[in-house]
Amino acid sequence: MQRCGVALDSGSLSHDLTRLRSLDGVKWRKHGDDVLAAWVADMDLEPAPVVLDAIQAVIDRGDFGYNHVARDQLGEVFAERQHAKHGWSIDAGDVRLFCDVLHGIETMLWLMTKPGDGVVVLPPIYPPFRNSIMGTAGREIIECPLDRDGWRLNADTLESVITPRTKMLLMCNPHNPTGRVFSSEELTAVAEVCERHDLLVVSDEVWADLLHPGSVHLPFQPFAPTRTVTMSSASKSFSLAGLRCAVAHVAHDGVRAKLDELPTHVLGAVNTLGAEATLAGWLHGDPWLAATKKHLTAQRDHLASRLASEAPGVVWQVPEATYLAWLDVSAYDLGAEPSETLLTEGKVALSTGLTYGPGGESFVRMNVATSRPILDAVIDRTLGVLNRYAR
Repeated sequence: MQRCGVALDSGSLSHDLTRLRSLDGVKWRKHGDDVLAAWVADMDLEPAPVVLDAIQAVIDRGDFGYNHVARDQLGEVFAERQHAKHGWSIDAGDVRLFCDVLHGIETMLWLMTKPGDGVVVLPPIYPPFRNSIMGTAGREIIECPLDRDGWRLNADTLESVITPRTKMLLMCNPHNPTGRVFSSEELTAVAEVCERHDLLVVSDEVWADLLHPGSVHLPFQPFAPTRTVTMSSASKSFSLAGLRCAVAHVAHDGVRAKLDELPTHVLGAVNTLGAEATLAGWLHGDPWLAATKKHLTAQRDHLASRLASEAPGVVWQVPEATYLAWLDVSAYDLGAEPSETLLTEGKVALSTGLTYGPGGESFVRMNVATSRPILDAVIDRTLGVLNRYAR
């Protein structure tokens, strides 16, 4: 199978860009060929060979009929992986399949809340969370901002925003966009608040495999054993978002009952290629993932070094997980929409902080999951604009 993306050891900016701009993904298609893309959370790196080989094997067999073999293994393999990676013991029988993480989240919103109910989010937060709540007619977004000093969960803040109509906490652990890996103390305190107020917790843990050295992911469900739905996928760790395959561990009896009441096909089904790719990544992709994580940590550290020496006005907390950098550029006079100024004047596309909730106005999100030549070019263009607008 022809490889795509950029290799970990690539060293040519023009070569990397030629390969990336030959792809159809939105990351490099949205803007013109004069723009460097570091916005949407896709990796530019070549996919894991074991994943490509698994997909190619299905194609070579012409195996496009009703095929449940890989799909039916996902629950057990997910459970085994969680125990091996994170010490989390779960019953594979409580795992349900969805076409992607947001599919599962929106299903929980639809089944377990009603118009007028409140759903807590932890801004700055992944914009589709907010869009999902607003798109589920009549639900109210309740903001519970993370503490700006360290992006910590604050149980007292959570307690203060809950109303009698609050039904759900929707969280991202590890956190997107800040890259925080929440501590046992934080999760314990939040779980106690959720217990007192009988909140369903939907925890998106899709970034759990992309930890930097020294970080330990703690699944939320053991802190709230009977009120948690945990969403996960290989989409981030193995860059498989377009293959539409996700899992949910449902530790809430009411949610399981609601799901089991649905008509057989109302939620659709995971497709064969998505299931095969996910299974291959989880079973055989860890050597590739280890090399990729080492590269991502080096990219993070390179960005940190360059910002410290060349743009000390940029304020950020070096992430403990993910390949994202949440950058406060308020020291620069970039106007009401910093990412737009960077795009227009620097020809570099970063995610706008405006859509991440209150307080995100002065931020941009940078994706470092690319080659070193591209990352340096992204940094160069970003700093070129920042230096022109230093206050």
